[in-house]
Amino acid sequence: MWILVPVSNAVLKNVEAAVRNLAPRVYLRAADAIHLVTARDAGFSEIWSNDRHLLRAARYFGLKGRTA
Repeated sequence: MWILVPVSNAVLKNVEAAVRNLAPRVYLRAADAIHLVTARDAGFSEIWSNDRHLLRAARYFGLKGRTA
């Protein structure tokens, strides 16, 4: 199931703040940061993916990374 959430200027500002506050050891790609912040800001508690990098970074955004 997909839930589409539009990317707004507010989301992009939150992405910038989140990335700025991450420890340098956290591997995070730009698109993953947008996905994680969008999910967090939309009130989700988990994010589903088969992408190991996104799943590892999820906890830094207060999300549980889930895979099928």
